Amino acid sequence: MAKQKSITEQLKIIKNKYQILLEDAVDFYQNYEKIYAPYAKLTLRIEETDIQILTISAYKEKHGVYPNIKNHDDPVQYLAELQKINQQTKSDLEVIKPTVLDGFYHRTNLLNDISTSIANLLIHDRDANQFIATIMLQAPPIDSSYRCVNNEKTKPIYIAALSIAFIKKLILNGQLTDEHITKFYPKKVKDDQLPGQIEYNQEQLDNYINNVLVPIINAVLIHNIGSYSVEAEAIYNGNRYQLLEDKARLALIKIIHQHGINYQLLGLGRPTAHDYPDEHQLELKHDQFELTETIIENYSKAAHPLGNLLRIPMIYASFMLSTKPKHDYKYMFKAHDIIKSGIEKNIIYAPFAKHFLTLVGPFPLGCGIYFISKDSDVPERAVVIGLNPPEPNAAIVKQLTRRQEIFDDHTQVLATKNYIISYDAARKKSDFDAAYYKSQFPNGYFWNPSEGWEVTIDQIRFWRRDSKLKLN
Repeated sequence: MAKQKSITEQLKIIKNKYQILLEDAVDFYQNYEKIYAPYAKLTLRIEETDIQILTISAYKEKHGVYPNIKNHDDPVQYLAELQKINQQTKSDLEVIKPTVLDGFYHRTNLLNDISTSIANLLIHDRDANQFIATIMLQAPPIDSSYRCVNNEKTKPIYIAALSIAFIKKLILNGQLTDEHITKFYPKKVKDDQLPGQIEYNQEQLDNYINNVLVPIINAVLIHNIGSYSVEAEAIYNGNRYQLLEDKARLALIKIIHQHGINYQLLGLGRPTAHDYPDEHQLELKHDQFELTETIIENYSKAAHPLGNLLRIPMIYASFMLSTKPKHDYKYMFKAHDIIKSGIEKNIIYAPFAKHFLTLVGPFPLGCGIYFISKDSDVPERAVVIGLNPPEPNAAIVKQLTRRQEIFDDHTQVLATKNYIISYDAARKKSDFDAAYYKSQFPNGYFWNPSEGWEVTIDQIRFWRRDSKLKLN
């Protein structure tokens, strides 16, 4: 039996596949005006002339005479002209249609392969925690010249993963009522081969992945792909990581949004009866396409529930994986408050955003904090590794030190507010005075584990299965 790949290895594979998708997207946009825009115009012209020809012919069949047509004295001649235009347009379409259809199949397969891979790594809470935290733990240090490049390619994957965890949270709390999504949520059943263990019904799980998770992940990835359009690149002018003036920034947002829509419609294409002759299968494919389309089209609307499945995680992720040259690690810890502020200012959908806050907690996955251990009574290093902390100001962590010395046991701990030293109350309650904290923590009460990830922190030991949660 082949050895199961680590999360780090699987994440690397996904990122490599995503890079291939982006390179293909660049090619798509470079050929957009030559191939795909004409395809859209020709297809529309055929549809319009088909309708006119059908309408005129139906009128003639019903009344025995041709209808009067505005600005055309001879309806017979006009019908003949329509038929000629229709035939010529179909002939022109056939020239580029094979290229377009090949592109549809190729890109759809690429995208669905990536999205399915991501979805399968997020089914169980423990796996989702590990995947999201690993993205952050692998992020280059703040001063790395590769940080912006890496974060740009990784951020959409991070947003997608966070969106899937968010959806589950909303469903389980009865907040997400969209029937297409909720009807596919799988039930858990007893595992025949592992007595006492409860697992998702496999058939229902597969349907949930294909009909819900993959379309939603597709929406996240497609939205980002719009930034590789020719118009977007013209604004970037060779520097995708620059700070733009408001006018250019707003224009860029509009361009990315529109070209994300264009990519779905003309880069992937709507499902057709030719591709899916089974009526039920075609209906499912249409529903999947429309779920993706709805999220992409409405992500900018503060009050649109499905649009906020992308909007809220995207805002949060901008603090986690910044692509701007100037960035401070401590900015990550402002994300929670930014979401709270978004609720107060009505720029995000409050019913969903409140649950998002309880999902992520005040301490982002993969970040480093210090807490005073009840065992040692001194501040210990820890890495946040769990979503859904059971208390609002707590963090689920892996402890890295014991008595302030590196210790590879990596006990899983629920660090609570009275012991996390970024809280004033915890410091005041401790055995140490202000002078101690000032001298021992000159850079603040957070630290960046990614700087030692896979160097001083062994990922295999770190992610050893641990079902126990020690209360601190």
